[in-house]
Amino acid sequence: MKTANIWHITSGAEFPIHIWKHPRINIELRKVQLKDYRSIELDAQDINVFYVNTNLKEWTEIKEDFLKRFELHPFVALTIISSPEAEEIYNKLSPKGKTEVLENPVQPRSLRIILDRVIQTEFFKMVANEIGNSCLANVGFFEGVFELANKEYKDAHKANAALHAILEFEAKIKKNNEDINKAIERVNELKNQELLTLHERLKVSEIIDNLKTMELKHALELKKATERALEYSSIEEIEMKNILEAHTKLFEYTEQEIKELVEENKRLRKELGLPENN
Repeated sequence: MKTANIWHITSGAEFPIHIWKHPRINIELRKVQLKDYRSIELDAQDINVFYVNTNLKEWTEIKEDFLKRFELHPFVALTIISSPEAEEIYNKLSPKGKTEVLENPVQPRSLRIILDRVIQTEFFKMVANEIGNSCLANVGFFEGVFELANKEYKDAHKANAALHAILEFEAKIKKNNEDINKAIERVNELKNQELLTLHERLKVSEIIDNLKTMELKHALELKKATERALEYSSIEEIEMKNILEAHTKLFEYTEQEIKELVEENKRLRKELGLPENN
């Protein structure tokens, strides 16, 4: 950021306006006693404006030496003399090139406009000079660039042909990629159809398996029922045999007992002297 110095050279008066802010320039107010103006040191990198707040008597005493030092100084953009006797001071100035005379008290708005225009003008001058110096310093660089551009221009036809071939190759690659993508999509569709068919087959197979399972289950249940029926028949047959055997034994036992009872009856009748029953 550039710096603009406003040198307020005075015997003790206040600067008539407030310093403002600029987006690209750092504006500084530097106050110097009128008797110390010879101590001012200027920097070539800065913008310098003198504002001399004085009267006719003081100006007359320093005029010759002051103008000799600063009127044509390359680092001073403008000298403003503010005095109650502005007209007399102005008439005695010769030449009047880089010096303005304002009647004191000055109008703040007018002073602000003058300072702002001077500072901005000097700023653009400095920027333009810097750009020009930079271009001069890089002449060799630009010559090299132009030479390289000329050489590249000679090979432009070959470069264009190579670029055209590259573009054609890229177009073929793009077309091949599109064909590959379409083939992949078709394969995916076929796979999806195959999976759908397989799914249906599995579903049918599952139904058949379920039917077979149910049939096997029914067969097992039928087998168990048959076995239980046969088992029951066998048990019934065994029980019937046991009953018959018991009945036979019972009949045998009854017949024997009857015989024994008849014999016992005969014996008793005999002992009692009773006649036997026929």
